[in-house]
Amino acid sequence: MKLTPRIKKEFAHIVGPANVQTDALSLSLYAYDCALSRTQPDGVIQVTHAYQIAPLLRICSKYHIPFVVRASATNHAGSCTALRGGVILNVTALNRILRIDTQAGFAVVEPGVITGNLQAALAPLGYFYAPDPASSFSCTIGGNLAQNASGARCMKYGGTLNHVLQAQVVLADGTEVSLSRTQGGPDIIGLLAGSEGTLGVFTQLTVKILPIPKHIQTFLVTFPSLAQSIQAVTTLAARGIIPRCVEAMDKTTLRAVEDFSHAGYPTDVEALLILELDGTPAQIKKESLVLGKICREHGAQKLIPAKTEQERLQLWRGRQSAYAAMARLSPNVMVGDGTVPRSQLPTALNRVQQILQHSPLKAGLLFHAGDGNFHPHILFDQRNNFQTRTASQLLQQILKVCVQEQGSISGEHGVGVEKRALMACQYDGGTLTAMARIKHALDPQHLSNPLKILPQHFLEKARPSVLLSSEEDALQQQLRTWKKEHTSFVIVGQNSKLKTKEKNVLSSRSLNQLLEIDTANYTVTAQAGIELSTLCAALKKAKLYSILPNTKGTLGGLFCSGILPAFYAHVLGIRALLPDGTTISYGGKFMKNAAGYPLTRLWAGSQGTFGLVTQLTFQVFAQKQKPVACLPFQPAAPNEIWTRLQRTLQGVL
Repeated sequence: MKLTPRIKKEFAHIVGPANVQTDALSLSLYAYDCALSRTQPDGVIQVTHAYQIAPLLRICSKYHIPFVVRASATNHAGSCTALRGGVILNVTALNRILRIDTQAGFAVVEPGVITGNLQAALAPLGYFYAPDPASSFSCTIGGNLAQNASGARCMKYGGTLNHVLQAQVVLADGTEVSLSRTQGGPDIIGLLAGSEGTLGVFTQLTVKILPIPKHIQTFLVTFPSLAQSIQAVTTLAARGIIPRCVEAMDKTTLRAVEDFSHAGYPTDVEALLILELDGTPAQIKKESLVLGKICREHGAQKLIPAKTEQERLQLWRGRQSAYAAMARLSPNVMVGDGTVPRSQLPTALNRVQQILQHSPLKAGLLFHAGDGNFHPHILFDQRNNFQTRTASQLLQQILKVCVQEQGSISGEHGVGVEKRALMACQYDGGTLTAMARIKHALDPQHLSNPLKILPQHFLEKARPSVLLSSEEDALQQQLRTWKKEHTSFVIVGQNSKLKTKEKNVLSSRSLNQLLEIDTANYTVTAQAGIELSTLCAALKKAKLYSILPNTKGTLGGLFCSGILPAFYAHVLGIRALLPDGTTISYGGKFMKNAAGYPLTRLWAGSQGTFGLVTQLTFQVFAQKQKPVACLPFQPAAPNEIWTRLQRTLQGVL
């Protein structure tokens, strides 16, 4: 809609007349991000203070004006384009680091703080912020959380959603909500991670900071083929070595990078790895020996350690310049970020290389290899319609391969509009329905970055639903019966601490099987009702480790009760039933997933309010894990977001 003089005046009352822009130049400048989509907004609002966001959104809600929050706009998914017009809220001025507390281990920042600027502020204090996207010198912390972008260190330290402790959020109607990981209840911060501004606006974040490791060793390893380098990474993970970072690049990419950055990469090889270890000197020495042996087993030509801190930083400056280096070769670069389980990397790589060999366009391959995260860089000229169509088709083919190899269409760039249609390849109708209900619960007018993530008419296009076990089927039928009869019920665990006088209860007692221990990917899949003692005994027999306590209770009960929040970061996949019997199947054996809303976090600590968890897939390790104490069970008090989600997930759109 066009902004009337009255509406512009109301916006101007909040931010000042100079910060409400509707001139043609401003609208053109905010019509695109790093992707192909080009859609002009009706206005641009320069937000100068965080307190302005809530009243701005109340105006949008009153006049049904769509809005898109934008900062550096470095995403590659079209997440920042205004598909329905409306206004762009530019939050780049919200760039203050409000507090750094090294003793307590946190920093408080506004959403527009550049990630690299926070790192620069922390470094003299001996601390760092673990998420490390390649665009850290330009991307923002709020944007990182909105896309769940994590970068090279994700393999060891986890994604951005695991490093945010508190968040101030404004919902689409202007409602302000304070969220904290200590509140109990479902992990709402985790759910909002990767939501791409479709569920609300972050106005302030408290993030975890860590002491800089005293000992870091970085290696550059060259290989006669990319396939051999990737197989080395797969074997490394299968041996239980978890480096700080593992990056891989092919000949096209490394030559472009070296020509651009002069990082010291050899250009007479077909592929290279950058591997980085941190820990104690003894641990690094031990892992270095294993690393060298594995690389040599897979044909490594040279294994070159960085001898000084300057050499180490130079190696990483080359990696961080990869996009800019490739952009010198062509007017446009299309970047993908599909993810597969590490065991599937060699197969997926082979299929992707075959696709590229038959393409008229040139492309380079870059990987967060430790996470199974593909970053193809496809070179094209957007002024040439044939090249543009071909580039889009090529990327879609590659991302479909990732899904076919049990992975995801996005590991960290998000979905936006560019990959929206592919969501139906990755998810079934029930899972997409759950995501649509979440959107409707928090943004019923569909004003907050509308038309992103979810494909149009998804029930007609979605992949088939997963086959349920006989036990799951029986539980589903019971839920459907209660729904039809409008019967109330309560979900309880086998050893439930939730006291209830409700006559009708639903339990995971019948779901007590250990389904798979996968030593190639270091994952376990088990039904929610399995006893923790049974699970821990099986892991001990397999010489694997987790942070699960060997105590009374079940896997699903521990996850949903909220007594072990540290376990949330280890859960990669979930199967669940909504209160009306709708089946949810999210995630799998892959380490990173930025495709849609993180549904594992919706049920984490939800205490039976969103439906019944039937199955979990979680990470295990080859090394003993530091024990984590369980918290006392405590029924949590619902906040505004929890209440809205519960009400909507129990109904229909």
